[in-house]
Amino acid sequence: MARLNDNATAQSNDRHSDRPNDRPYDRTTFSFADHCPEELIQWIDGYAAPPPAPVRPLHACIAMAKLIANKEDTRQVFEIANALDGGKYVENFARFVRSDYGARVVSEPIRLDVDLADRERLRQFPEGSVGRAYLHFMESEGLTPDGVIKAAEEMGADYTSPTQFEEFRRYAMHQEVVHDLWHVLTGYGRDALGELCVLSFSEAQLGNAGIRMIVSVGGTVAMLERPGQPISRAIREARARGKAAGWLLEQDVEAMLARPIEEVRAALNIGAPTVYAAIPDAVKANLLKPKVAKTQSERERRASTAAA
Repeated sequence: MARLNDNATAQSNDRHSDRPNDRPYDRTTFSFADHCPEELIQWIDGYAAPPPAPVRPLHACIAMAKLIANKEDTRQVFEIANALDGGKYVENFARFVRSDYGARVVSEPIRLDVDLADRERLRQFPEGSVGRAYLHFMESEGLTPDGVIKAAEEMGADYTSPTQFEEFRRYAMHQEVVHDLWHVLTGYGRDALGELCVLSFSEAQLGNAGIRMIVSVGGTVAMLERPGQPISRAIREARARGKAAGWLLEQDVEAMLARPIEEVRAALNIGAPTVYAAIPDAVKANLLKPKVAKTQSERERRASTAAA
């Protein structure tokens, strides 16, 4: 496992010595800032991690209202998760870097945002494999791995500037990019209920109180819209699946892509989403429809059109 030593720390400080250091450190952002005071840095197995953001319930409630207005305004998910994180992100980072795969991600590094964007490579995997299933999902939904990163950057995450927390930033980027892969592995679509279910699964895996809030409030609103549908049971089933499954973050994604998806699901104890699957597609498609048009896929389509 690659770790920072005294020389590496000194080199890191030298590299950033010409950058402005007079800004107060803002613990409410997720910027991986390179001006964090040394006394606030947490050291985990030799890796530098930022201090936890303060818990901000009011900020989370405001972001939640925006997310209810548009369930695909991905930025609000990051805002809520960060506002109510309470140190869980750093706890999961510690667990991640202590796994063989996690150590490789932060040290080599492994760049899923690049690897999963290579559609021609994904097309070479056999039918029925994780790689082909992921490709089909991303193409059919008009998504790219870069989309979720852009949403995080809108919130203030900075994946390019110099930082004291390079390994932590690689972990954070990795966690964001695998969100769509988790959709594929769990069998949940990108309709509103599918998003709530994959978030419920993720909360069971990662323990973030902000994600729990999104699922609770979103599920309540969805049940009020369609009281005759088993929405609550679908969400509870998703959480139970997340609890029963192996810890997905430590799984080798590159090795997984070529394997049959059903084999991977069985190995990780990811059962079938039976309650979610039983709800009619027409119901799921019209649940929690956005009240404003600002979605990740729309942003990507506009960017693609502008570039052309």
